[in-house]
Formats: sequence, structure tokens, C-alpha cells
Amino acid sequence: MAADGDDVTDEVDDRQLWAALVAAEQECARRRSEFYRHAWSRTEILSKALAGGVWDQAVALEFLDSVPHDVPALLHDLVEHAVSQRWAGLARRAIAGADRQRTRPVLRRIVSERLRRADDNEYRRLAELLAEVEDWPMLQVLLQSAADSTDLRVRAVSPDLAQRYGPLCADTERRAIS
Repeated sequence: MAADGDDVTDEVDDRQLWAALVAAEQECARRRSEFYRHAWSRTEILSKALAGGVWDQAVALEFLDSVPHDVPALLHDLVEHAVSQRWAGLARRAIAGADRQRTRPVLRRIVSERLRRADDNEYRRLAELLAEVEDWPMLQVLLQSAADSTDLRVRAVSPDLAQRYGPLCADTERRAIS
């Protein structure tokens, strides 16, 4: 059984751990800002990081999630991560945080190209991405493509995708008409 003094020591240790974590996050924010403002080849560095090791990928995705200026130039790389298991959520958030007027046309082209060769899992990840960026017309294209697919596995996920995302597309169409 712990002595009464041990609880106080644990609490002090916990506060010190928390203070160290806050200080580390502040340092990360300073470094992120410094990289954004001063790096000459930021997009090139980020592209290499997205293709690099796990830590490089994680830091690049976190950076793009918080500073989305370079997202349009890196959309191909980001979509690749958005359909992966490891980084799908973070990549989707980074894409969704970018200027939609700049990203939407390019994203639609990328998704259209990928649908031609996508398997059932990629259809699901692309649907999640399109829902995250709220591109309901392109999501409707994906739903129709899944329903019309010659790939039996893609067609098999079509009802699930339609149930999950069809109402979102329909709600948007109704609002646009009224």
C-alpha cells in the first residue's frame, strides 16, 4: 500500500510530465511556423517526407493538417495516404482543411482516375474522403460507379456505400433545388 506522501509525489510528477508535454508542443508549434515561413523548398521537402519513413509521413501529415497551404500541390500524395490504412484519417483532414476552390477540381480528376482501377476497399476510402471534403456531386459519381462496376466485390459494397452516403447526396440535392 502506498504511503500518503507517495500520492503527492505522483501528483507532482504528473504535473511535471504535463508541463514538459506542453513545452514540447509549444516548441513544435514554433518549429512548424519557422518551417512554413522560411523553408525555400517546402513543397519538395513535404513531398519527400510523405514518401519517407513513418515519422516523416506523420510529421508531414500533421504539418499539412495545421498549415494546409501546400495541400493542393501535394494532392496526389495525400490521396494515396487517404486510401491507406495507416494515415487515412489524417490525410483526409489535411485535404479537407485546404482551400476547396483550389483542391476540388484536382481532387475530382484524381478520384475519377482512381475509380477506373479501384478495388472495393479503395472505393470505401475514396467515399470517406469525398464525404470528409463534402463533395457530394463527386460522391454521387462514386456511388453510381460502384453500382455499375464489373468488379463483383466493388458491386457488393455498393449497397453499403449507398446506404451510408446516399442520404447525404440526396439531402444536398434537395437543398440545392429549393
